[in-house]
Amino acid sequence: MVYLYRVNYVFGDITVACTNTDRIVFPESGITKGDVIEYYRDVAEVMLPELRRRPLTIERFTKGIDKGGFFQKHAQKHYPAWIAREELGTKKRVVYPICDSAAALVYFANQGGFVLHVWTSRREAPEYPDELVFDLDPPEGRFDLVQQTARVVQELFDQLALPAFVKTTGSKGLHVVAPLDGRATFDEVARLCDRMSRRLCARHPEMLTTEFYKKDRKNRLYLDTMRNSLGATIVAPYSLRARAGAPVSAPIGWDEIETITPDGIKLPNVRLRLDRRGDPWKTLRVKLGSVAAAHRALTGLTEF
Repeated sequence: MVYLYRVNYVFGDITVACTNTDRIVFPESGITKGDVIEYYRDVAEVMLPELRRRPLTIERFTKGIDKGGFFQKHAQKHYPAWIAREELGTKKRVVYPICDSAAALVYFANQGGFVLHVWTSRREAPEYPDELVFDLDPPEGRFDLVQQTARVVQELFDQLALPAFVKTTGSKGLHVVAPLDGRATFDEVARLCDRMSRRLCARHPEMLTTEFYKKDRKNRLYLDTMRNSLGATIVAPYSLRARAGAPVSAPIGWDEIETITPDGIKLPNVRLRLDRRGDPWKTLRVKLGSVAAAHRALTGLTEF
């Protein structure tokens, strides 16, 4: 497809003017800025449920991913009025942008906002997360360890009545996510994650670790639960990653764990995948987990 220098995208009474749409921004695969903009327009329906009302940090690449990028968490003064904002923070206040519409997705993409990172809580209750995240971070070249770990994490989630959903990171690991009822604070969620991690490591000491420094991990997979803290972010589902081939942090089904590759789902095949399989996270908010109940259940399983 050949893109014009300037393209207008219309969303009701909002028009987003996009420029330089023919610029190649993923040079290894020839993907243009226009491709990225149209990708986000097309996946907005499945992406927005987990973006709405969440403070947003945008990873921007104004000239392409090979030219370097930067993180932006402040809403810019020149943003149009229809871009949602929320001022948060205790010591240092930050006015965060919030992506509540397809128009906003396209607007951010036009500004080189190719990678979107979100809080695990929402603007109306910033100190109460509505999801719990385990980031499975393997040693180099050991995605098989990620696949094995995903299954043992899923088993523990099931034992604690925490609904378990999974997505690729678009890099080298997986995120296992439990939707929550939003009644627990970040401290309470972090405490639960710590107990869960210690149990998992005690069960599988040869495979798993919570050691922060790579030199101490001894070729084991790092169970990273640091996303479960106030102000921490997770790459949004269906967000692109700034890597060769434009991989996507893609929701997947549990039936795909043994066959998926860490960056195998890319911009060119996401729309066909959605047409064939639908959105694996469509039911994410149907059943919500309780942190208090999970703590009680875990006490029945272990001394931790």
